[in-house]
Parts: sequence; structure tokens; C-alpha cells
Amino acid sequence: MQLVWLGIHIFGVIVCFILLISVMRTRETTYKSMLLLTVICGIIIFVARCLYIESDTLEELLACGKMEYLGKCFANFCLVAFIIQYCDIKTPKCFLGVLGFVNSFMCVLIMTCEHHLLYYTSIDMKRTSVGYTLVLGKAPLYYFYMIFCMAELVLFFYYCIRPLERQYRFKNARMLRLVLSIAGVAPVIMLAFSVLGVTGSVDMTPLGVLSSAILLVLAVNCYGLFDTVSSAKELLIESMEEGIIVSDNDMNFLYANRAACELLPGMKCEEGMVSDSEIQALYEQSGTIVDLKDKNYEIRNTEIRDNVQVRGYMISIVDVTDVMSQAKLMRELKDKAEHAVAVKSAFLANMSHEIRTPMNAILGMSEMALRGNLGEEEKDYIEQIQIASESLLTIINDILDFSKMESGKMQIVENEYELLNMIKEVGNLIQGKVKDKGLALVIQVNPDMPRSLYGDEIRIKQVLINLVNNAVKFTDQGTITVTVDCETNQENTLLKISIKDTGVGIKEEDLERIFNSFEQSDTFRNRKKEGSGLGLTISKQLLHLMGGNIYVESVYQEGSCFSFEVPQRVIDAAPCGTYEGPGRKRVRKQEYSKFRAPEAKVLVVDDNLVNLKVAVGLMKPFGMQVDTAKSGMEALAKVQEKEYHLVFMDHMMPEMDGIETTHRIRGLEGGYYQEVPIIALTANAISGAREMFVEEGMNDFIAKPINMKELSDKILEWLPFELLEE
Repeated sequence: MQLVWLGIHIFGVIVCFILLISVMRTRETTYKSMLLLTVICGIIIFVARCLYIESDTLEELLACGKMEYLGKCFANFCLVAFIIQYCDIKTPKCFLGVLGFVNSFMCVLIMTCEHHLLYYTSIDMKRTSVGYTLVLGKAPLYYFYMIFCMAELVLFFYYCIRPLERQYRFKNARMLRLVLSIAGVAPVIMLAFSVLGVTGSVDMTPLGVLSSAILLVLAVNCYGLFDTVSSAKELLIESMEEGIIVSDNDMNFLYANRAACELLPGMKCEEGMVSDSEIQALYEQSGTIVDLKDKNYEIRNTEIRDNVQVRGYMISIVDVTDVMSQAKLMRELKDKAEHAVAVKSAFLANMSHEIRTPMNAILGMSEMALRGNLGEEEKDYIEQIQIASESLLTIINDILDFSKMESGKMQIVENEYELLNMIKEVGNLIQGKVKDKGLALVIQVNPDMPRSLYGDEIRIKQVLINLVNNAVKFTDQGTITVTVDCETNQENTLLKISIKDTGVGIKEEDLERIFNSFEQSDTFRNRKKEGSGLGLTISKQLLHLMGGNIYVESVYQEGSCFSFEVPQRVIDAAPCGTYEGPGRKRVRKQEYSKFRAPEAKVLVVDDNLVNLKVAVGLMKPFGMQVDTAKSGMEALAKVQEKEYHLVFMDHMMPEMDGIETTHRIRGLEGGYYQEVPIIALTANAISGAREMFVEEGMNDFIAKPINMKELSDKILEWLPFELLEE
């Protein structure tokens, strides 16, 4: 029997050493120190019991008993301290201090028990079946301390099971708490048996300690006692405000965290208490927004996969109240911004219309006046009026283009064009301004560039003219140099154009803001320079719409070089040839084709008498038979009285506008009413205007102020050929 007990105690030492190694190998350092001390106390107890069994004198037995008590006194204390730290249990600051003091005080009493009668009233020895053992007379403090030790173990047990209330859904956590609880109960039971004399003279407490040691080994190695990552994951999932529900592949309920139980009415936070139909219903609501507890939640579904195979599903209930509030606010702000842009664009378009109407009269009357027999001085006055009007019209067009870009209505219309012809047209347009300022104009074109390209020729010309006009505006003497080149790659080419001047230049700090709307560099110095401040902004945005870019280099008071590049498609790769320069004679913008059509019958419809007078006057050189109508109703009556070869229809008229009048004409019976060409006259030069008018039944449109060349081109295009004379 003595050998059996010796073997049990040696086994206890081995188990404690295994536990010691297991605990020491873990990386966790926050609370393993207390468990290490507990294990060391267990080793002391078992070593003392091994020596106790082999002792045969009172002195040896008493020494081994004191050694055993050294482990017993502090093992319970270390267990309680460990579980408080591990479970993050809030206790008074002095709590552990009081426990430590009581255990230390009792340890001192036990170590000096032969010198007083406070703990033992008598100390003796006797022979038993397992060897010699101490026979001790127990004083009141002995019973107090045994009760105190059992209280510590009960406290340990309570702290172990308390977290089970909120962690029961985690299998590992549940098993870990169960193992720790049994580890705390086993010594309590054995200690109670010894105090009550159930086991006779044999002290069974070491068996309780051995059981605890075995269970702690199991807790460390099998249930992740120190697995911080696993614990963190479980704690994170449980503490999330997002509801989490997990099911298997057959929609059988497996788990729901605290948030899911609180959010979903009727959810039972126990395994198997959520029906398969409820899980299926939640799964089918994936992607929808539901209202729960005055908040918005989105149901999301995620497959839980093991490599390829689906093992189950995780249904998330995500609070999107703030997101939806922000989205709603953003939509409201977006609507307000779009409304503001629309109001501004409408205002600019209306102002453009209102300004274009009198501008039509100014430019038209100037054009007609220049046909008369005027003196040189009077002719110069009218030409200056015309030049100033054209400058004002350019500013109006810039503002309208800017309005189109801000509202996203600017369109790029691509067509085939000849590169050299485009450069010649630009040269003809700008050479007058360059010569008027006494500047030299140099245009250099690479003769090996492709002859025909595909792109928006009108917008490229607009950008080029903007940049050249800018160079002329800020250059008082010297040269304007335009260089045209490209990089061709099979069917595509990158058109490169640069405009270099010897003007005032731009300060380095102003280079970043020259492309901003309504801004000029060196405002004080350039305050007398005309312009809207939109030319560079519009040019940059037009190039971006075409997939190109613009660059600037400048030295203040020495000059600037603006360059841009834009991709184009090659239609004819044959060399474009040498650029011979613009014609020597200055070509007026209003130059038009020379022809007459005395047999042509034309009707002009406009509610503005001045506009009627301008239109009739501009058509006078063509010798046509021109009638007028001041309203849509009058026009409708006249087309039924006489067959006209061409009708010019104002768009914006009171009572019945041009579009409604056109609909009424097209609705009359007879082939003539379906075929008579109707050309819109409008001050609304919006993007896509031609397409809109054609869709409404008209054939074409002319923007006001009426350009004489455009007017002649439209007459040539739509009048029957047999009516035209050289």
C-alpha cells in the first residue's frame, strides 16, 4: 500500500512537470505567471508527500508536513488570482491583498506550529498501512483555515462557471469552463473529506490536486486555455453590434451571437431553437434592407467554404442606418447641386438668347450698312462696331460653352477632315488680328503628316484659335509661332500643336491657376486685356473630352508656349504636303458665295420686327422673293396661300412657337407641306440643336446672330438647283 501511494504521488509530480512545460511553452505572458506558481505549489505538495511516505521519525514527518502546507497555502490563492486575471473579473483592489495576507499569516503559524498551540494542540506520530503519519490535535485556527481554503476553491469554481452564461454557444469555451470548474471542485471535495474524517487518517487532498493538475493539462493542450487568437475571435464575434447567424449546408441552425438574438424578434439564443424556415427566410432576404428597432439593417449572406465545398452559411445583419442617412444626405446635396447647375445653365442659356437677339440686329445691320456707299470714316466706324460685336459674341459663346460643359451637355462630333485645309482656315482667320498688332505669324507644318484624319475638326479649330488669340492678346511685339506635327502609329495618330509667343509670359506661381474659370494671370498688369477668362478652361476641357491634354511652359516677361495633343484616327496616310501660308488678302468672316435666285420664294417667320428686317436685308443680295410673317398663325396661313421654296422659322415665338408651327404645317394634307424645307432660326445655340429640330420636323437650323456665309451655304443647300444663277 505504501508503494501504491508513493507511485500515485510520483505520478502527480510527473503530471505537474508536464503542465509546467505546457504553460511555459505558451507565448501568452499576461496571466500565465499565476498558473505557473500554482503548478509549482502542486509540485511542492507531491514531492513533500513522496518524502512524507518514506519518513519514519517525528522530525522528518513534521518537516514534510510543513513543506506540503507551503504548497497548499499558496496553490489556492494562485488559482483564484489566475482566474480573476484570465476572466477579467472586476474585484476590489485590496481583495487579492487580503487573500494573500491570510494565506501568508497561516503559513507562518504552520511553519512555527511546534512552538505554540494556535494551529495544533498536540503533535504525535503513529504507524499505519501506508507508513508513519502525524497525529495532530486540531485547534480552532486549523478549522478556520480549512474553511478559508475551501472558500477560495469555491470562489475559483464560481469565477469559472460565471462566464458560461454568455459563452455557452462556443463549444470550446463551454468545455474549457467545465474543465476549469472540475479542476476547482476536486480539491474542495477531497479537502472536505479529510477535514470531516471521512477518509480516516489518510489525507486525500493530494488526489484532488492531482485531478486538478490533469484537468489543467487538458485545458492547456486540448481546449486552448492560452489560445489568445481563438479567444479574441470568440470575444469579437460575441461583442459585435452586427448580428451573426451560422447554419450548416442544409440551413440547420448552428449559432447566433448576442446581437442577432437581440435584433430578431422571437430569436431563441439556444442551439436548435431557430427553425429551418426562419433561416431560409433570412437567406432569401439577402441584399435587402429591413427596419428593426427604428434602424435600417441590411441582410447579407456569405458561403462558408472548405476549399471548394460549401460547408454552411453565415447570415449577417448589418446596421446601415448611418450609411443610408449619409447616402440620403449625399443624394439631397447632389440634387441641390444638379438643380443649382441646371438653374445656372438655364440662366446662362436664357441670357445668351436674350443677348443674341439684339446682337443679331447689330451684326446684321452692320453687314447691310457696309454694302452701301459710305465714306471711309463712316465705313471705319461701322467696321469697328462689327469687330466689337464679334468680340462680344465670342465671349457669349465662351460662357455658353462653359455652361454646356458644367451641365455635361457638351458633345464631341467626329467627322473626316483634311488637316492642311483646317490649318489654312485657322491661318486665314487669325492673320488679320496678328497683322493689326504688327506681329509676325509663322506656321510650321510637317509635310509628312497624314492628309486626312477623323475627329472633331470644329473643336480642334476652336482650341487652336483660342490659344492663338490668347498669344496675340498678351504679345505686343515679336512673333507668334504655330508648329503642327504628329506621331503616327498605323491607323492612329497623336496630333501635336504648339503656339509659342514673345509676350508678357506667366509667373511660375500663376501656372497652376491659369486654367481656372474666370481667371487671368497677373490680373493687375493684364486688367485691360479683353476676354471672359474662360478660353483656357474651355480648351482644356474640350481636349479632355477628346482624350487629349494641354501643357504650358513660360518665362515671365519673355514669352509662353502652349502645346496640346489629341489622338485622331488616320483616314488617308498620304503626306499632306507643304503649307504655303494663308492668302495675302484679308478674308472677312462674313464672306459668302456669289449667286442669285430671283425666282425663289422664301418666307421668313419671326415675332421680332428688327430680326425680320435684318433677315430680309441679309437676303437682299440673293435677289429672292422674300415674304415675312410675324407669328406662327400668320405663317400657317401664308404657306397655304403660296407655295414657298424655303421657310426660315424662328424658334421662340409667343402663342405658337416655331416647333408647333412646323408640326401644324407638316400636318396639312398634300405633298408640298411634307417636303417644303423649313430651317430654324434660333438664338438657343445649344448642343444637339440640329438633331432636336430635325426630330421635330424641320430640315436644318441657323444660329443667331446670322452668319452671312452660313446663310448663303444653307440657301445653296436647300433651294432647288434650277433656281440658282451665277
